[in-house]
Amino acid sequence: MKAMVLKEYNRFMDTMEVEKPTVGENDILIQVKACGICHTDLKIFRGEIPPPIVTLPHTPGHEVAGEVVEIGKNVTGIRKGDAGILYIYIACRNCEWCLTGQENLCPSLKRIGFELPGGYAQYVRVPAYAFCPFDRKLSFNEMAILPDAVATAYRAITTLADVKLGQNILIVGAGGLGIHGVQIAKLCGARVLVAEKKKKALDLAGQFGADFLIDTQINPSDQIREITKGKGVDAVIEFVGSKETLAWSLPSLKKGGKLIIVGYAPGHPFPLDTMAMHYNEWEIKGARLSTKAELLQVIRFVEQGKIKPVISRTFPFEKANEALEALKTEETIGRLVLTF
Repeated sequence: MKAMVLKEYNRFMDTMEVEKPTVGENDILIQVKACGICHTDLKIFRGEIPPPIVTLPHTPGHEVAGEVVEIGKNVTGIRKGDAGILYIYIACRNCEWCLTGQENLCPSLKRIGFELPGGYAQYVRVPAYAFCPFDRKLSFNEMAILPDAVATAYRAITTLADVKLGQNILIVGAGGLGIHGVQIAKLCGARVLVAEKKKKALDLAGQFGADFLIDTQINPSDQIREITKGKGVDAVIEFVGSKETLAWSLPSLKKGGKLIIVGYAPGHPFPLDTMAMHYNEWEIKGARLSTKAELLQVIRFVEQGKIKPVISRTFPFEKANEALEALKTEETIGRLVLTF
């Protein structure tokens, strides 16, 4: 089969003929139809996620949609020809976190496109439990981005921030994840503030129902205080994770508010004012992908038309290098997707 293989950091991937995976008795083989391209793929490309997580040579791609073409002898409930997406985390299914439905925190997990070969390839083998079916009438291109770009935002807003009707929610960054965060926060009945430096992203956030659009190049703190009448927001969903945005995100919270950190910048810690944390009883939580149950719920919402996956551009599989360059240089809003 053909696969895009990263042999050296900061070098273009090679299109290579590699061995097609063989299916174990509890596995399925997916013919990839579409694979989302994430900024994390750029981190892999630059060597920012080194061994033992990513080891070269490596095939990236963790947002995978495709069709079942082979089934292991012990697999039930899945048929050849079924359409689905893959839950990224291959967990042990036996630890305290897995047994309580928090497999995204499994200490032994391996991830598609990280420790395991990813979807920049014609075929991907996974344990059958990672398969999440969807209505075949839906677009493979749009469904491919659900496992990360949509499900991560869903967990951050519904589970970790526990957003309620009428709350003020600040979305920081309206890119590939944040634009779906806008939709999900509105679905929860929140009043949504979006902070972003790109005008196109702000405009699109407005089209998806954002109530207030904040240009981060014009003192966002002042704008947030004015909108909330000095009170602050109930929760900040931080999709950027830079020191610069975190510096004004945390003080934007009202007393007892929650900061959910989704975006991250390896090697760039940010300082905490512990007195302010103590005085205001702020909560800070990290957001790591989603559970499989949350991903299945996201699929249902998309099937019902309540969430719209947002794609900026598609690229043929053979132009994966060009797609990564576009992600680096263009002002993309939604996801870029490789098609097969």
